[in-house]
Amino acid sequence: KFAISLVCLLLAGKFDNHFWRIVVAYVHHLLISLIPTSSVVGLILRVVAMVGILWIPMFANFSYKKRQGCIMVTGCDSGMGQATVVHFAQTNDDPKKGSFEKIFAACYNAKASKEYFEKTLTKDQMRHVAVIPLDVTDEKSCKDAAKTVQSWINETSSKGLYGIVQYHGIAFNGPASYMPVDMYERQLQVNFLGFVRVVQNFMPILKKRSMTPARIIFTGTGGGPCTPCPPLLTAYMSSKFATEAFCHSLRAEMYMTETNIECCMINPGFVKPTMLMEKGVELTNKMWKICEEKQGSTMAKDEYGELMNHFVKYSALQPGTHVSEVSKAAEHALLSNVPRTSYKVGIDSKLAPIVGMMPTGMREKIAIHGIYGILSPAGTVKGYRV
Repeated sequence: KFAISLVCLLLAGKFDNHFWRIVVAYVHHLLISLIPTSSVVGLILRVVAMVGILWIPMFANFSYKKRQGCIMVTGCDSGMGQATVVHFAQTNDDPKKGSFEKIFAACYNAKASKEYFEKTLTKDQMRHVAVIPLDVTDEKSCKDAAKTVQSWINETSSKGLYGIVQYHGIAFNGPASYMPVDMYERQLQVNFLGFVRVVQNFMPILKKRSMTPARIIFTGTGGGPCTPCPPLLTAYMSSKFATEAFCHSLRAEMYMTETNIECCMINPGFVKPTMLMEKGVELTNKMWKICEEKQGSTMAKDEYGELMNHFVKYSALQPGTHVSEVSKAAEHALLSNVPRTSYKVGIDSKLAPIVGMMPTGMREKIAIHGIYGILSPAGTVKGYRV
């Protein structure tokens, strides 16, 4: 039994994958059950082995790579991007971890973001940070940002661009029957095509680096491709599923062309604090106004207004996961020897793919009740079928 448990532990540590660990744990359970032994010894061995199989770190990641070269983080105006830049800047002079020569904080509003970083970080920490403007919906802005990074690399003889962590994003919520098409287009421009523009403009710089491998990190949502889709999130979820497909396909292209660049997703659940809540209310009011102008009546708001109000209330009451946990996931994605293809951040993110693989009726009921029904911190919405 000890030999079987040892072999299963070695197999479990080969891959950092939950499904793989569950399969190994089940095989261990079957094999152990075939060998008779005293009940107490067998129970203790089984429990210890099961815990080890499910929780043992991946062997390849017992140690991290050292920080080197430079990195770029997008979406640094608030939330996850801001927190990640602060995290790397505050922990950048550790002799054991190494040091990034420069952390490029790419922001839509570079002036306001620079002021925030200068208030939050010390002068010594700030010398590692360079705030640059970036509008991911504008091709010229992306080209200019790439030129800025390339110029710095040339001037400093840096080892090159080690990785890009992309957090830029907006969230448009609204009823699919009425939500203006231009809001769908704007959602896709930022949350999907923004990633495409950044990758295409920075890929030549990543390929020139003197370090291997480079990393490109994308931000998805919830549990990834298996995430259930709640009502009112058609635009947002569409953009995130498109990003998932882009990342997976890009990773395969990098492999087949022997381009040593690894791509992975960070899939955060409900994260706080971010600007999505404040901006979401503002965008919702804008949507109702456009709908009224287009239809000549308040039909859309009359039909879906209370549902949207409930979603806003749910968003306010949902405790969420702190943005610092996303920063830790980004660090692992950048510096681990073998990064995961997806980082589920928060308990809701970890549960989402499990719910997503359930039968359709059950999956959709849980998704609806999670926000609008008995599982919601905002209670059950009135006037709609749940």
